[in-house]
Amino acid sequence: MPRMVCIDCGAVEYEASSLHSMLVKMMPHYLDRHHDVISGEATEPRETWMDRFSLAYKAAEEQDIHFSR
Repeated sequence: MPRMVCIDCGAVEYEASSLHSMLVKMMPHYLDRHHDVISGEATEPRETWMDRFSLAYKAAEEQDIHFSR
């Protein structure tokens, strides 16, 4: 199962079977530590953040597939 650290600070690591599940698992951390991202007050647009998050999750999936063989 893909494992991923917080793309903004690396302080937490979660394991999830889908992108949506990973977002749900990281939500409490983001509400606590990166509220600006959740509230839309960050300098980076939400779409850009979501693109980075999706790419990081896809990389975690690829790594998981590679190590599962």
